[in-house]
Amino acid sequence: MKSRWLFLVLFVISFCSLLISLSLFWNQGIFADEYNLSPELVCGGGFWNGMDWLRLVFLFLLCLLSGYGTVSKRKK
Repeated sequence: MKSRWLFLVLFVISFCSLLISLSLFWNQGIFADEYNLSPELVCGGGFWNGMDWLRLVFLFLLCLLSGYGTVSKRKK
């Protein structure tokens, strides 16, 4: 029972972080498009643009795994 609450808290935190990261990433794309810039230039280079994508992927995976841990039934 205690681990289910832990997974639930982890899911809520990771889901909120994912939503905030997606919003920032979306706004960054809008800024780059509005001023006719490349996303790499706005991010500070291709490496940092890749790190933004990697952060989104990791947050999505964390959200999936913690959500699964919340709803899965454990055998005692």
